[in-house]
Amino acid sequence: MSHSVYAKRVRDRGLPLARRHRALRDVVGLYCPLGFHGTWAYLGTAGDLRNDEKALLRALEMLEASRTVWIRETEAFAGHRRGEKARHRRTPPRAQVRYVYGFRWPGPQGRDAMLGEVERLWNEFARAPFPGDVPREDKSALAELDTFLAGCVSTYLANGGSLDAHRRRVVTEGAPKLRGHLSRLGYRSNSPEAFGYVRTLLKMTELVANSLRQESLGIQESDGVPVPPADGTGERAPQLPHGQPL
Repeated sequence: MSHSVYAKRVRDRGLPLARRHRALRDVVGLYCPLGFHGTWAYLGTAGDLRNDEKALLRALEMLEASRTVWIRETEAFAGHRRGEKARHRRTPPRAQVRYVYGFRWPGPQGRDAMLGEVERLWNEFARAPFPGDVPREDKSALAELDTFLAGCVSTYLANGGSLDAHRRRVVTEGAPKLRGHLSRLGYRSNSPEAFGYVRTLLKMTELVANSLRQESLGIQESDGVPVPPADGTGERAPQLPHGQPL
């Protein structure tokens, strides 16, 4: 079903609160900019979603405000791409696609939402040991990336969502390398500990990068950004789904 159908159920006072709560989960299933679990966790800051009607409606408003901005961004991005194609630039830079469709919270409370999700992931990640099933040929390089990127994530949290220029560069340059390692690890069944560990580190790194990019572009909390700058890598950009289940 569509977003509007589920949202209408959330607002329907004639339905039991438990059913309206399930409808909100269905809404999040369709639009989860921080991943399903991350988005649901952030909406939980609105209050007791299971037992408080006002909190349930407040959470829906938070989600819809973000979704409205994201739709505006994607429409602007599509318009930009039509102009680029007319100039025979048919492949968008990877950074543009990853920003528009990647892990972040467009619109109001974006900075707080991303900071909160990084903190949620970090609280579990920081207790995990370096995985023992990393392939031997990747272990040294991945351990180095882990040290530098985890350090940047920790500093980002300690600073309340900011990084100095050097650490920003580490995050920007380290994320593509980490994606390469995740790709080589393959499916979760090959190296389950390493896959989960690297996947979480990558998500935190991307959230930090997108949060800082939004800040550097001077985006206001209520604004959307149609076209982020290219990263200059010239890599072919994948068409990523928005909101991945993590």
